[in-house]
Amino acid sequence: MEFDFIYNTDAKRYSLKLSSEQLALQCFLLDEFEPKASAYQLLLTQLQQLDAQSQYQWDGKEYRLTVQASEVVICHYALLQDESPHMELDPEQDLELDQSQLYAECGLEDLLHLVRQWQQFLPA
Repeated sequence: MEFDFIYNTDAKRYSLKLSSEQLALQCFLLDEFEPKASAYQLLLTQLQQLDAQSQYQWDGKEYRLTVQASEVVICHYALLQDESPHMELDPEQDLELDQSQLYAECGLEDLLHLVRQWQQFLPA
């Protein structure tokens, strides 16, 4: 996974740039957490404890991160059905996911690497 970290000195703002296929992950990391390294520590600690068969879910304000068998899915709540207790993807919207920028997938190792690097870039 390719990424760039940016610090705008005029605005004093940290940002991260991922590929267009990973915009939901980019939004998740930027919108769900404060722009400081310590804000990501709980997520990173929990992800590091997972093994190849683990299942995990992080419910954020706008996005849900789900890990199943080392595969990570980031999905905006707008794409999930509220009626289901497990909040399954809505099949009618499934065809539009690539265009919606509200859904992304990646491997657990890629996500761990990204979050570690992002933490090093951010202030404590």
